[in-house]
Amino acid sequence: MEEIFKQIGSYVSEYGFKILLALCITVAGICLAWLIGWLLKKILLKTRLDGAMLTFIVSILRIAIIVLVVLIAASVLELSTEGLVVSLGTVALAIGLALKDSFANLANGILIIVNKPFRRGDFVSINGVEGKVHNIKLLTVELITFANVKIVLPNSTVLNGNIINYSALAIRRVDMEFTVAYGSDMDKVETILRQIAQEHPQVLKSMKINVYMKSHDNSAITYSVKVWANNGDYFSVSHSFPRLVYDAFKKEGITIPFNQLDVHLDNLEKK
Repeated sequence: MEEIFKQIGSYVSEYGFKILLALCITVAGICLAWLIGWLLKKILLKTRLDGAMLTFIVSILRIAIIVLVVLIAASVLELSTEGLVVSLGTVALAIGLALKDSFANLANGILIIVNKPFRRGDFVSINGVEGKVHNIKLLTVELITFANVKIVLPNSTVLNGNIINYSALAIRRVDMEFTVAYGSDMDKVETILRQIAQEHPQVLKSMKINVYMKSHDNSAITYSVKVWANNGDYFSVSHSFPRLVYDAFKKEGITIPFNQLDVHLDNLEKK
């Protein structure tokens, strides 16, 4: 036992300072990585750089600094940095094979951040899933639905699917359909629909208002109304317009039909 303590004491006396120095360099390097990342984030926040891209840049910088610090600490301990690099490469390869799906999501996340098919706060539909973009991460995209449900989609699914960005442009067209009974005054119907569109405060008067008869259906005549509104007013227009049409039709005596089925019974005498 005494011999063991002597060997430990000899090792500490010979390498203790280097070990302590390596530990100090590692701790200081990690602290420096977080400090530089924090300062860079403060600087980039003042630019127009997208939040997801900002997070990505800061994360990569911190990882690079930590790897550099580890190599410096290894050189202080007189360890072979070449062997360490090879070991890190081997570990990275093994991790890459095990996490190939995650790296695919990472690569697609970078493409999403660079190409910007949508931004945080946009209302989108991705593969039929609709919601407001809550967060864009390196591996996933988070959506919040109107029911306040969070949906997390892998970046590979997002980029390889169909993306509809409803918030990308400043204005949107509101397409609506209304039915009236056969025998209604068609000129009056068209006049009422056009007047409601022209008087609606959120309908853009600078854009063309389209009102026309679309089709003759089984129990009704269908009219199509197409107006334009600012993106933020889309749902307000699409929700308020039908109520205004209903009140106007009721006031003017225009019937809104429902599906009907006429059944004729013939009284056949038995022979």
